[in-house]
Amino acid sequence: MTRQGKAALTVCSTAFETLGRAQARALGHAALPIAIIPHPFGGRAREDVRRIAEQCVADIARLLAGGQS
Repeated sequence: MTRQGKAALTVCSTAFETLGRAQARALGHAALPIAIIPHPFGGRAREDVRRIAEQCVADIARLLAGGQS
């Protein structure tokens, strides 16, 4: 999604994916790309957080390039 030449997306956890998509639709941005991370995030080992972050970065790059969320 781009507006005024700037790309936009959001990141949310699996627990809030439905709410995030509903909110995007309600605000008129049904096509807003959403990168999803596992929930819960807290209490994870450092290696798990690193793996999740690396996947999230890859998802963000894919979404900004026009991939589907």
